[in-house]
Amino acid sequence: MERYKTRPGVVLTEICGEYVLVSAKMNLGVCPYVTTVNETSAFLWNRLIEGADFASLMQAVREEYEIDDVSAAEDAVRAFLSQMIELNYIIPED
Repeated sequence: MERYKTRPGVVLTEICGEYVLVSAKMNLGVCPYVTTVNETSAFLWNRLIEGADFASLMQAVREEYEIDDVSAAEDAVRAFLSQMIELNYIIPED
């Protein structure tokens, strides 16, 4: 089961109608200080905060956005996870 956790000190907030991830000073040099994310990424981030694993993320995104195509949902979730891992905002758990 693929599991991920959000990096401590990174929070999602909404500023002027835009979602942004903001990293605390403790993460200086580890991940970007501020990154704008879209609504779907914000939705998935909130599911990760709740402890969702990959399968739960897939189910949640398919239900929320009424996606029948499993492959399209998987591509979207994997793209989100890949980007967040690359930016060091989330950490894959073993």
